[in-house]
Amino acid sequence: MNYSDDEKNLIMLASLGVADRLMRRAEAPFSASRFARELKNLIKNDFGGVYNKVSQSLADGQYCDKVLSQLQSRGISCVTCLSEGYPEGLKLIPDPPAVLFCKGNTALLKTRCLSVVGSRRTAAWATELCRKIASELSPHFTIVSGHALGADCAALEGALPEGRAICVLAYGHDFALNGTSGPIVQRAEKEGLVISEHFPATPPRNYMFPVRNRIIAALSKGTLIVSAGVKSGAVITANYCIDYGRDLFALPYNPGVDSGEGCNALIKRGANLVDRAEDILNFYHIAAAKREVVILTDEEREVLSVLADEGDCAVIQIAEKLQKPAFKLIPVLSSLEIKRQIARMGGNRYCKI
Repeated sequence: MNYSDDEKNLIMLASLGVADRLMRRAEAPFSASRFARELKNLIKNDFGGVYNKVSQSLADGQYCDKVLSQLQSRGISCVTCLSEGYPEGLKLIPDPPAVLFCKGNTALLKTRCLSVVGSRRTAAWATELCRKIASELSPHFTIVSGHALGADCAALEGALPEGRAICVLAYGHDFALNGTSGPIVQRAEKEGLVISEHFPATPPRNYMFPVRNRIIAALSKGTLIVSAGVKSGAVITANYCIDYGRDLFALPYNPGVDSGEGCNALIKRGANLVDRAEDILNFYHIAAAKREVVILTDEEREVLSVLADEGDCAVIQIAEKLQKPAFKLIPVLSSLEIKRQIARMGGNRYCKI
């Protein structure tokens, strides 16, 4: 990939861990032309005593070639704040990332995006509903999320069949495949896009996660909060969304559910209540794609009717309502799970999604 000299300078500064210091000096809304003109002055004024060292690294052609070659060998491309492909939404925030280190389809950065995020402790029914909503939104939006287990991974899984998913890392790419969410991140690299504002060798630090959430919020027209405690990363993302003037959506929860208290609080503050993809599509005046017809047996319809009337139920409760032996309902419930009509909630309880 070809980069201008100014873009190369920013990539080098990012490799030295100092690029974001410059971005904090840039005034919003960000102007690429002004930043390019003032880049040398910003370096000199911001780095003071280390200016010569930084300048020496930038002037060292071998250092530059080494960094760019290293990135290319790992399949990492760079979209800098000076690049044409840099997302418009990021230019408008107070602290835009200087460089996005990307693996995958960078064209997704210029598409219409919607963020879908939630807690690691998302309930099974909400996780399944998140996957379903992301799947139904993905023909119309590129879905942006983090990489935590629970709602984030479910959102990516729902959107990746359309190839329209962006995973935003909180640290460098070298650590992206570690941990239990590694497989879905690896899939996103191949079928969608994985981005980070950090140089690949940057290890995880606790403070990076809430800071990362500003990118998730800024990339998108709006954000759907699938689950959130009162104090959680999802609420931080929601607050960024509000600060940036983006649209905010949230799933409603029954009172007393810890993983939904943050969602209910956001709805009280004015977030749009959402329990299906059509709610978001209607908000943006987008016609929903025709749903695939799911063929159900008479027994499956009976079970769904009970769950629709009663909410979440234990197997024994469903059996009592239908006056059938509980053991005969097990294969029916399993079939409905496979068809993604219900979700298991734990404690042998199920709910309709």
